[in-house]
Amino acid sequence: MRQQVNLYQPIFRKQQIIFSAQTMVWLALGFAVLLLLWSFLVSQRVTSLEAEHQRQLAAEQRAIGQMTELRRNLPPAEPSTDLDDRIQALNRHRSELRASLTALDRRQPATEARLHERFDAMARRLPPGLWLTELRVGEQDGNLAIYGRALSAQLVPEFLQALSTEPLFSGMRFRQIRVTESNSEMPGVLFHVSTRAEDES
Repeated sequence: MRQQVNLYQPIFRKQQIIFSAQTMVWLALGFAVLLLLWSFLVSQRVTSLEAEHQRQLAAEQRAIGQMTELRRNLPPAEPSTDLDDRIQALNRHRSELRASLTALDRRQPATEARLHERFDAMARRLPPGLWLTELRVGEQDGNLAIYGRALSAQLVPEFLQALSTEPLFSGMRFRQIRVTESNSEMPGVLFHVSTRAEDES
């Protein structure tokens, strides 16, 4: 006796997935929208990077312009010949003043004159931008007159204040202080300081 067993089941049959035309259209539209969105985001990113690049280029150009302007305004690396000549002339004048003071010291007792020491004290207290051009000492009364130049009028009282701390000038009273604007090519002021006023004989 034979018996046949049917093992075929519909569930095991290979089924075909069929998309309708409408579904295909919607899928195509979806991909197109995604592609447009991606392109838009990439375009925005590229635009942002290009704007940042332009800002960097502009900043670099400004920096180059500022450096060029600074180089143009920088003083010459080497001092001018006129300035060197003026400094040498002032040094020679100072040497002549020291020689004159030494000669005066030899003519008067050191305890009374001490001119050389006074000159050294004044040289120690000279602020930057102020220099002396002449020093006069009265032979009879010992009155002191100081002549000089300064880049600014404010340097004159600063010099006198510093000079008052020197023992040789402690208690010395300057009765006349005159400051006038320089009328030469050299900038600054001329000053004259004296222990005797003009109306004193």
